[in-house]
Amino acid sequence: MYNSFSNGINNGGLITFVWLFGIIGVFVLLLACINFMNLSTARSEKRAKEVGIRKAIGSGRGQLVYQFFGESLLVVLLSFTLSLVLVELLLPFFNGVADKTIRLPWLNPWFWLIGLGFSLITGIIAGSYPALYLSSFQPVKV
Repeated sequence: MYNSFSNGINNGGLITFVWLFGIIGVFVLLLACINFMNLSTARSEKRAKEVGIRKAIGSGRGQLVYQFFGESLLVVLLSFTLSLVLVELLLPFFNGVADKTIRLPWLNPWFWLIGLGFSLITGIIAGSYPALYLSSFQPVKV
């Protein structure tokens, strides 16, 4: 990952490119979270009746917040699973085109910890505004 020269030839890579693509990836993930918030909020008119009925039968705001966070986390975890399946299916093709031997580290606990951690953080960020906005509906106004 780091520059190293032997006999005047670069044997290493450029860590700056790794950081650059990582920052771009985080920015794209943040844009996806904002897009999910906008889509969830736009659907709030249809969900307003559901929230009103749930509040009328005794659900508290906290229960609704947990429900909406749970829904966003479920969507994120399903997306994470689908992405792993697609990467596993398309990786041999990519390896052939790029002449590389990239493999997913299925047995590495850090791989799972970081992947699930990013999924959890993404689900919380993406579900925060819809959960707080939709759970604040008043049953009488709905």
